[in-house]
Amino acid sequence: MQLAGNVAIVTGGSKGIGYAVANYLMAHGADVVISSRTPPEVGAAAENLTAAHPGRRALPVVADVAAAADVERMYGVAEDELGPVAVVANVAGNYSLGEITDLPDDDWNAVLATHLTGTFLSTRAAIRRMRTSGTAGAVVNIGAVDVYGTTRGNAHYAAAKAGILKFTQVAALEAGRYGIRVNSVSPGVVPAEGALPRSMTEAFHRSFAIDRMGEPSDVAKAVVFLASDYAAWITGVDLLVDGGTHLRGLPDYAEHLLGGTGDR
Repeated sequence: MQLAGNVAIVTGGSKGIGYAVANYLMAHGADVVISSRTPPEVGAAAENLTAAHPGRRALPVVADVAAAADVERMYGVAEDELGPVAVVANVAGNYSLGEITDLPDDDWNAVLATHLTGTFLSTRAAIRRMRTSGTAGAVVNIGAVDVYGTTRGNAHYAAAKAGILKFTQVAALEAGRYGIRVNSVSPGVVPAEGALPRSMTEAFHRSFAIDRMGEPSDVAKAVVFLASDYAAWITGVDLLVDGGTHLRGLPDYAEHLLGGTGDR
């Protein structure tokens, strides 16, 4: 599974799943552009990745994936500095919690803008540029196990991720004629920095078939597989990487994270 000589873009690549994706892409031979809205974080991440992979390059770009001009600039940097883009991993995301009746407009708009609009803008730029350069590339979007179950407190996030999965299917159908593949990976719970409340951790463990929390590397390996020639005849699919959570169902976020009742 080699990606030697390929140029990749990883949005949200300064930490967490995005950083792990960039790390694994570079380990398999790719040069990467990583983006983030936070200059110190993305700069430090690019330095660490370059140091960890002698002979490979990681370039930082400060960009908001929900802004079309930033996305076009990001792709321009990749092409000018490294060459035609062959792999794109749309990982950038944000998150908040709130039941629908308490959910501020700003939270709804921010989550949909980063996840759904950001995925659209980056995928559109990727397909346009790959088509122009004649690159039979791969785009991998990030969904979520939340699409496969229903829980209170995350309507905006679940709606955005559901949109990404259907968007991915349409993009795959439209881009296939150019030899471009578009797939998605839906992670289960991969805790960010900071521990989850004990009740939530215990509830997640009850939902797992493989009894452990996910790690960024679990998701990164799936992304790299779909980006590689090992998946050369795979397009328009969503790959669940969730330890089996979808088999039992999601815990109730409102109960464990928002202090709500268990009443349904």
